[in-house]
Amino acid sequence: MTMNDHDKRLLRYLIIFMAVWLILLTAIPSIFYTVLPLDTIETIMWSHPFSMGNAKHPPLAAWLAGIFTIVFAHTDFAMYLLSQVMLITGFIYVYRLGKEFFSTEKAVFSVILLSTILFYSFDSAKFNVNLPHMALWPMMTFYCYRGVKYDRMSDWILFGVVSALSVLSKFFGFALLLALFLFIVTGRDTRRYFRRPGPYVAFAVFLLVLSPYIVWLFRNDFMPFTYITDRVSEEKLNPVVNLLTLLGENLYPFAMPLLLLWLTMDHPIRSLLRFRPHDLRPSDPVAARLAVCVQFTPIALLTLMAGTGMMIDSMWAYPVFFITGFFLMAFWKDAVSFREFRKLFFALMALFILVQANDVIYWLSKTRNRGHFNARSFAATAQEFYREQTGKDIPLAFGDMWYAGCIMHYLPEHPYAGSFEDPHDEFRFRSILDEEGALGVYLHEEDAADMAGALGIDADTLRKNAKEFVFAYKAPYGKEKSNNIFFVVIPPRNSAARTAQNQAQD
Repeated sequence: MTMNDHDKRLLRYLIIFMAVWLILLTAIPSIFYTVLPLDTIETIMWSHPFSMGNAKHPPLAAWLAGIFTIVFAHTDFAMYLLSQVMLITGFIYVYRLGKEFFSTEKAVFSVILLSTILFYSFDSAKFNVNLPHMALWPMMTFYCYRGVKYDRMSDWILFGVVSALSVLSKFFGFALLLALFLFIVTGRDTRRYFRRPGPYVAFAVFLLVLSPYIVWLFRNDFMPFTYITDRVSEEKLNPVVNLLTLLGENLYPFAMPLLLLWLTMDHPIRSLLRFRPHDLRPSDPVAARLAVCVQFTPIALLTLMAGTGMMIDSMWAYPVFFITGFFLMAFWKDAVSFREFRKLFFALMALFILVQANDVIYWLSKTRNRGHFNARSFAATAQEFYREQTGKDIPLAFGDMWYAGCIMHYLPEHPYAGSFEDPHDEFRFRSILDEEGALGVYLHEEDAADMAGALGIDADTLRKNAKEFVFAYKAPYGKEKSNNIFFVVIPPRNSAARTAQNQAQD
């Protein structure tokens, strides 16, 4: 459909918003952070080498991290860019979904209101398994709705593909599938599509895309489900406190956008005084039903888990909030003036820039290990230590997850990296550990026992041969801190290989 000049003007505002977003949220961490965060390092570790799975999650996030790492030559910039590519892709599909129901003003509002959610505007640089959902969940919702609206086979096929990719990023993708299923079955006009081939074609495509990973799961004893079982069976929390905390975290994203929507109305006080409960009736009932199903079904699942005392990380709910702006627009007034649009746009842009300025000040003044640690110098020291002991480059860094991952990422040779915290890593790198050995890296004495247990070697011998190094780091205007880190050469477990290595050293 051809856009008129007014809609084109509004779309330019959205493009400006996304361009400023992409530039700032990629540039700020690239300039001010000296090392990648833990989740990002771990995701890169899973991609080196590429594999069909790992002990925690499905492989899509690792594949994306591996591709961007290779294309951009192992730069930190690549990971920050990848995070924002996920968000911008999600923004585009939230806008496209909004245009199926609303005016261009409200469709743009559906996107820019997301800047009030701190995960989007403050914490999204940390690429992890949740970030692909920030793109895939809007895509799933869009293609599902297009499927039931137009019944075009291309939309159903794309829905099947992106749904499978969502599950391949994290199993929580099933939560959105449940929400969309509820949306279809609760509508008289939508549930009739179960008598049409579209949903079944989508399901067949879904299974086809997932089939290689399903085969991997069978071959590896469904390893990630063991991790999930262990995670949810950890020490239980107080159910009441746990539940109230989760509810508070899931309700706050509605408060700020509602406040800004009200303050930027043409007559905010008059509108508040004239408000009546029946004013909350949805501007589009189908949009409201879709928004309610998508917004609250995943939250209800997490709430049910929290109510039993299970440890629920608030990060798990981040993808749910992609629909929050759309949800608010489904209940907002139909007519939005251009004056109101401009006021809200510039208010949100100012708030977004203030959040980024606060981020810069924080990173300049507050020293953090996983923000200011000199990972390149650390990795070079590790390589030098290993060369002095063995005469070779590090084939594998094994031990503490983050420090081993830093050696992998920041050394020009990019050795493999594994962790004693991941039971799959000993299996992944068994041939290297047997034939070449590894560099062990750990922080605490008790970690040596855990690492020795994972490798099946003597802990006392490992501690005896370890050497302690001190690494200092600081923010540009913060206090200096330091870490004591142990390096140790882990000899090959194969006796013939170990004898050959000892002879070479002699």
